[in-house]
Amino acid sequence: MIKFINDNGIVINKRDFGEADRYITVFTENFGKVVFLLKGIRKSKKRELNSVDVLTLSKFTFYKKGEVYTASNFLGVDSFMEIKGNLENLSLSLYILAILNDILVENNRKKSLYQITIKTLNYLKSSVDRRNNYILLGYYLYYLIKDEGLKIDMGEGENFSYEKSRFLLENERYTYKISHEEKEIVELFVAGKVRNIIEGRYLFEDIERVVTLFEKYLSFHLGVQSKLKNYIMGVEND
Repeated sequence: MIKFINDNGIVINKRDFGEADRYITVFTENFGKVVFLLKGIRKSKKRELNSVDVLTLSKFTFYKKGEVYTASNFLGVDSFMEIKGNLENLSLSLYILAILNDILVENNRKKSLYQITIKTLNYLKSSVDRRNNYILLGYYLYYLIKDEGLKIDMGEGENFSYEKSRFLLENERYTYKISHEEKEIVELFVAGKVRNIIEGRYLFEDIERVVTLFEKYLSFHLGVQSKLKNYIMGVEND
């Protein structure tokens, strides 16, 4: 007898298969990353197709047969249309989903990360403050760093070593040189004092470079291939 399961999840990737089928990768609330098979979805005329688009939160009913999860029903909960109508916020959101697709392991429950992801996307629905959006992104990336069991040691100096996970006085292999102000921002993220960054006089460019540091760190240790510049390039060129 087939056991049907219900769970909410956000679609983070999709891939067409055969003439009419599609695989979607969903970050679910209670089962983590799950790849669902949608049979015949590409020939369907139903309006519910929007429920399985990337950057859509939906409620799924699914079952497992062998090693394959098949979604038998789905209902859209939030399509994040506010984000999709703002090119820069859309770029940041798709970047976040791409990173999740890179680092999440299938069927590994990450409920806290799921909740923070939903809160992050909800914030981006209405935020028009680019500086605050990048602070939020920095917070999110640093959360991923901690969630994966990595730790940044503030050490000494302003040369961050991806290999040693600490700041060094001298420039070595796999290091990233930052300014005094940028190191202060990193230290505030590590200390959980995000409000101090928001209220401080730190420049957008400083915050952006800290985001780059976190991205490079995740890439070095977890093989994350997604790069923010590839998602925002079109926005900056407009």
